[in-house]
Amino acid sequence: MRLRVLTKLKVVILMIGMILGSRMGLGIVSVVGSASSINPQAGGIASKYPGDSGIAEDPDVVFADDFESWSDDGAKKPADKWHSIRTNKTSRTCVIPGKVIVSGKSGPGECVLEIACWHEKEKSQAGGLTLKLGNYNHPNEALGDGYNELYVRYYIKFDENYRAVRNHGSNLGGRDLTMENPAWVGMAGIRDVFMRGYFYSGVQPRGERGSQELEMGFYSYHLDKKGPWGDGYQTQKRIPIKVGTWHCVERHMRLNSVDPTEADGNADGMEELWIDGQLSIRREGLRFRRVPQLRITYFSLETYYHGLPEEFSQDNPIRVYFDNVVIARKYIGTMK
Repeated sequence: MRLRVLTKLKVVILMIGMILGSRMGLGIVSVVGSASSINPQAGGIASKYPGDSGIAEDPDVVFADDFESWSDDGAKKPADKWHSIRTNKTSRTCVIPGKVIVSGKSGPGECVLEIACWHEKEKSQAGGLTLKLGNYNHPNEALGDGYNELYVRYYIKFDENYRAVRNHGSNLGGRDLTMENPAWVGMAGIRDVFMRGYFYSGVQPRGERGSQELEMGFYSYHLDKKGPWGDGYQTQKRIPIKVGTWHCVERHMRLNSVDPTEADGNADGMEELWIDGQLSIRREGLRFRRVPQLRITYFSLETYYHGLPEEFSQDNPIRVYFDNVVIARKYIGTMK
């Protein structure tokens, strides 16, 4: 009898969590149900939109860019796409002619994004795009409160001459704007991210310096990381990334739930990474926040290098290509 009562109590608790979790405005966010139930072979949002045609209109899609509507020879973004383009003396971010080709089949469109960077002595090199997914600079931007959970999918190709170097990749994160001077997403070397009012997690290529044998992984600034640098999660399934080849990368971030009556936040956040529709990394039990107002409000599609070798000159830069970016509330999946 006691076991039966406990079982019923668990069911009631789960049902309450599901109801609460569906309301973005509540401080307690449900973590009932996880991406572990997702079968990538069954599709996702992309399965309903062959070639991603019309995917931007799906009610669960937050943002999409296929880079077909940029102007001025690929240097000018559409007004409703992205918030800024990195501009500096050691990189070039622009749209160029190109196509996603997977398993010998050409994808839709005639344009892709190129991020090219080159060596300059004693300097880092970075290029890319930024997107605000909620109020990020100040509370009155009229961009909304952000998200507790998101999926980000894009296609990526490393140039045939790409070599592994110290780098960072695309970041997803947020800032607590109720604090004075919270840190910016991407700020490194901080142990206690809560005290600095931010969190973020990057997805980036890994490999021995100078090697063309790569794989994708996380670099996460969550509450329980050890030391001042990011946490690289354990890979459950290693999926090689081939230079000169297009790969589909999809990440999932679910922030931990927060009870306003507690001070620590619950260890029920999650990050996942799929490569070409195959689950490569799942990390559960994460804490990104202790307060409910801290949400996902920022995404960067970028490359950042800690000092490129001299071989990557302005005439011969290191290049990475992107296409078919989609951000959504549900699993997206590969293009069909």
